[in-house]
Amino acid sequence: MKKAIIYIRVSTDEQVEKGFSIQAQKDECFNKARDLGCEEIEVFSDEGISGSILERPGLMDAFARLRAEDVSYFICLDSSRLSRNTSHQLIITDQIKKCKCSLVFVKNTYEDSPEGRFHLTIMSAVDEYERARFQLRSELGKRAKAAQGKLTHSPNLYGYDFDKETDTLVVNKKEAEVIKRMYRWVVEEELGPYAIANRLNERGIPSPRGKLWYKTTVKRILNNTAYQGIIYIRRYDTKETKFNKYKKQEEKVKRKEKPKIEWMPVTVPHVIDKIYWKKAQKILAKNKNTKKYSNNKYLLSGLLRCGLCGSTLHGNITTNHMGKKYRYYVCSARSPGLLGKEKCCLKYIRADDLEESVWNKVVKWLNNPPEFKRMWGPEVGMQDKLTERLQEITEELKKIKIEKDKAITLYLKDFITEEELEKRMKVISKREKELNSKKVVLDIGYKTYINDTPWFQDNVLKNILNKLRNLDISNKKIIINTLIEEVEVFPAELKIRARIPSTII
Repeated sequence: MKKAIIYIRVSTDEQVEKGFSIQAQKDECFNKARDLGCEEIEVFSDEGISGSILERPGLMDAFARLRAEDVSYFICLDSSRLSRNTSHQLIITDQIKKCKCSLVFVKNTYEDSPEGRFHLTIMSAVDEYERARFQLRSELGKRAKAAQGKLTHSPNLYGYDFDKETDTLVVNKKEAEVIKRMYRWVVEEELGPYAIANRLNERGIPSPRGKLWYKTTVKRILNNTAYQGIIYIRRYDTKETKFNKYKKQEEKVKRKEKPKIEWMPVTVPHVIDKIYWKKAQKILAKNKNTKKYSNNKYLLSGLLRCGLCGSTLHGNITTNHMGKKYRYYVCSARSPGLLGKEKCCLKYIRADDLEESVWNKVVKWLNNPPEFKRMWGPEVGMQDKLTERLQEITEELKKIKIEKDKAITLYLKDFITEEELEKRMKVISKREKELNSKKVVLDIGYKTYINDTPWFQDNVLKNILNKLRNLDISNKKIIINTLIEEVEVFPAELKIRARIPSTII
């Protein structure tokens, strides 16, 4: 009784480009097996796998069966189904021959002779050429699509839905609100990815996969250029990486980033304003760099730039001969010094003196409506933006009150200990203080931009402003970061650049 093994393979690209299908190959190979008088036929297949991979699961299973049983014919549609690599084809044909089995192609003939092997080599070379030509055509097609603002596939990006009909991204409003909140926490509170992940989890907001948020997920979102309106395709060299699961560990290919000049930008709807996105990147980079210098609190960390060399300033502690410690701000090009940059001559600046000068300027702005408005300047739509932001903060404060009540209820019902209650209340109260400090600045801005209700007639605001000098460093920091973009430090003067209104909303 004659036995036959049928091997069929189709890659995803070939199905799209040429209409190949597993079933079509199977039918033709079955007809060939019956013509050869085979009564027992077994099918092995590899679907969605490139012909450039030798160790394919279906092919390896077919070889195992060849070695275990007496098989008369190994039937394939054509030589390209076996492999698109010349050396691989010779390896495969040798393996079939060792098992004393005849190789049969449906679309063309093959003889186990020098002439037949030569013909197979030529056909294999043609297959390699066709594969290279298809890859080039595919690459050009993708580039043309990108130039039209279209994507070749869904990037599965949180905050967007993929429109298959137009091959474009559409903003998912619900998810976009979460993203806006995350960026706001970076810019307004200088929270890092870890703290943001914890806050999202505390509020029960599901992650992109519907589970908990993690630092890496948050970091990916905060660094993604797509949210400011540009997504890059062809950024990574992924050649052969999708077939790693079929390769040995030492043969696996790592994904590598291509030179930036080869990236292809595609414009997509933005979720975050470009200026605001860049501000978030500066803060994230600053937080990453300042951690290595000191754990002490510095009111102006991340805002200072040297007027002499343009480098950033960071906090530093020095101790005198009596053991007393002093806080300073120092240029990074002076201490510890920057590679390839001449050592800066800006002297160490006492932190207390510099912070007091900047804070006094902020207090002056807040207590002087004309100065405040001059600083921000006329901004179309500012009143609407401020109103929207104030409403969001008010809602946040309501949620905080609910969180407080919930924590107390859990304690009274003995679900949490007194220690756990204190821990929760500390976190909640800190957030409440931060929101209230932010609300003060926005309230002043709002009342400054509506002429009929000057802020200094608001007794609540007046009382709060009278206590500005007694705020703790965390609340002062929130107000300063809301109003100031950068402080340029010179040996005998400061240049304070106020933040553009649109970047604080």
